[in-house]
Formats: sequence, C-alpha cells, structure tokens
Amino acid sequence: MLKIVIVEDDTATRDLLKNMISQSLSDIEIIGETDSVTGGIKSIQENNPDVVLLDINLSDGNGFEILEKTQSNDYMVIFITAYNNYAIKAFRISAIDYLLKPVDINDLIDALKKCKKQKEIGELNIKLDALFSNLKSEVNQDKKIVLKSSDTIHVVPIHEIIRCESVSNYTTFYLKNNRKLLISKTLKEFDDLLREYDFFRSHQSHLVNMNYVESYEKPHGGLLVMSDKSRVPVAFRKREALLNLFNHL
Repeated sequence: MLKIVIVEDDTATRDLLKNMISQSLSDIEIIGETDSVTGGIKSIQENNPDVVLLDINLSDGNGFEILEKTQSNDYMVIFITAYNNYAIKAFRISAIDYLLKPVDINDLIDALKKCKKQKEIGELNIKLDALFSNLKSEVNQDKKIVLKSSDTIHVVPIHEIIRCESVSNYTTFYLKNNRKLLISKTLKEFDDLLREYDFFRSHQSHLVNMNYVESYEKPHGGLLVMSDKSRVPVAFRKREALLNLFNHL
C-alpha cells in the first residue's frame, strides 16, 4: 500500500487529484491533505507518507520550504506545477517527477506507478540538490543532469558531456577526462532532454555536444571529429541540418 499526502492550496485541484486516485489506482491510500506550508510540514511529520503530491506555489509560501523542514522524513515527491518552460527544463534534467496543471490523469497514474515500482526514496536528496542548482542557474551550460547507472546516481555538469552513444536500450556517456557512464535509458530520451543544450543527433546511434566538435569531414554523409579524437558518423539525412547548424554557430 502506497501512502500519499496531498499538499495543494487549490480546492478544485485537490479534489480532482483525490478523485483520480480513488477511481483509477488500487493499493494507494490518501492519508493526509492540506493547503499550506505549515499544514504540509505537520502532515508529513505526523503521517510519514511514501509519496507527497506537492504544489510549489502555496498561499503561505513555497513548497520547497516543506522539503527543507522535513528532510528527516523519507518520502518521494511529485511536484504539481504551473511553472514556465524554463523551470520545467530544470525539473526534467534533474530527474524529478512533476505534473503540469491542469493535471492529466494518465500523467498522474504513470508517476504514481513509477513510485510504486521503484521506491527511490533514498535518491530524492541528490535529485533535489540538482534541481535547486538548475533552477538557480541562468546559463544552460551550467546546468546539471541526473544520470542513473546500475548502482549509482551521478550528477553530471552538462558542459562535461562530449557525446552520447546508443547501446541497445542503454546509452553510453563520454565525458571529459576520459570518463564513461553506461545509463539504462535510450538515446532518444536524452536527445529530447539535451537538444536545447547545444546537442545534435547526428545519427540514429549518436548524440554530440556541438561545443566539442573540432571538424567535419564531408564525404559520404560525413564524420564529426570530437575533442576526444573520437569520430562520430553523420547520417546522410542529417547532413543539411548539421550544415545549417554550423551556419548559425
């Protein structure tokens, strides 16, 4: 049984969340609900939930204040937010689950099923530290991405990633100083996350940080020579997009 506390100051949204959970999910119990920072702190400390559905902007403060005051309690958090696109990018690369308002029932179900399956309570503080850093940083290349290998959570500055390569359903990250990480997610997921941070999908199996491209060899679609001296293929259908990108650098 997954125990949940809802912290949301909009009554309609709170009622919607409760209805969605009761109608669509079994083995989940709502053990507390509140509309404020003060109430959220009290409810978490008294009820010891597994998961907190947490609105960020509350009538008496900020949802992040609740996290600071309840660090001794172990729970997973799913943010409920109407934040702008800039902040959403920070949530995504920090591997923090969030629900955009108005909340979609399928998104809620997926997020809670992930919590039931993974029980990643011990990883929360690492992800939150990365999130807070990303929210404070105004420069894309100062952002950090949370990457999970088989036994470790890594917080990696985006500017240290030279390239990524697909290995079946895994992705190998090639970093500065000859470091490598094998991550259990597909390259497509990282393409979606990193394309706004100067990354280019040159090939079905390759994603490169354009800041580390040293040269482009054109014949037969071409090869990108990277700063670590690796040679990355460019699919013929990607050639025009790459040349356009060079023209705008």
